[in-house]
Amino acid sequence: MKKQVGIWMNTDKAVLVSLLNGKEEKIQTIESEIESRPHNPRHVKPGSRTGTVLMDMDKKMTQRKNHQMHDYFEKIMHSITSDTGEIFVFGPATTKKHFEKELKKHPEYGEKKLEVETADKMTQPQMIARIKQHFFQNTNSRS
Repeated sequence: MKKQVGIWMNTDKAVLVSLLNGKEEKIQTIESEIESRPHNPRHVKPGSRTGTVLMDMDKKMTQRKNHQMHDYFEKIMHSITSDTGEIFVFGPATTKKHFEKELKKHPEYGEKKLEVETADKMTQPQMIARIKQHFFQNTNSRS
């Protein structure tokens, strides 16, 4: 039987719960390094000059956040083992949707069953219960 992985994520952290045979669980937390409010020393000006070049600080900060998010997603993907058959991603906001797009870019995750769902902030026992409920429902609907 393939391993099932449930991932609760937001921009601060991701909690990965791996299930083998629907019972054995392994929990891993991955902290993100995404700056929630990056400091912009020139925030009062829409652009700033570096010599003769006009820099758009907002664009630079957006690019920095995108790079940090990409690194965060790479850490999570490296934690998903090759024997994983199903991935269930859930959490608040839009981070999970960005992660879904990133997963679909990589061919090694293409054959894995992927489901994404919106969920509120949860405690770790609530996350584990939701993941088990999700995979148990899917197993019963296939029978």
